[in-house]
Amino acid sequence: MHQHSVRLLALILAVSGGAAVTTMALQSHPPEPHRHAEGQALENPMEATADSKATGRQRFVFNCRDCHGNTGLGDGDMAHAGGDVPDFTDDIWVHGSSDGEIFTVIKEGVSADMQPYASRMTDDDIWHLVNYLKTLER
Repeated sequence: MHQHSVRLLALILAVSGGAAVTTMALQSHPPEPHRHAEGQALENPMEATADSKATGRQRFVFNCRDCHGNTGLGDGDMAHAGGDVPDFTDDIWVHGSSDGEIFTVIKEGVSADMQPYASRMTDDDIWHLVNYLKTLER
C-alpha cells in the first residue's frame, strides 16, 4: 500500500468511527448457503409463545416489511430497487436456519442491503423477531 493510501484509510476510519471496515466486511459475506458456528452455538432465550411471536410480528412490521414484504415473501417495496431479498416462507436460509444464526444475521447484518440492527432493536426484540420469522416457514 502506498503511504498516501494508508493515510487516506486512516482518515476514513477516524471520520467514520470504523464504519468503513464494517461495510467492507459485510460486502464480502458469502452469498451462497452456509452455516455460522458462532450462531449455531446461541440458544434462543425467548420461548416461542403467542406473546413472543406477536412482539416479533410488531418488530417485523416496523423494521423488516419494507424489504421482506407483508408476509415475508421478499417482495416489499424496497426489494424492487434491485436487492436480492430472501423469502422467509421457503426452506432456504442462506446464512443458516438455527435461531442463533438468524439472530446473528439480524443483529450483525450480512451485506450492504442487510445492515446490522443491533442499534435499532434490543437483543430480546431480535429473539422475538426470530420466533415470528419461524412461523412464516411453509
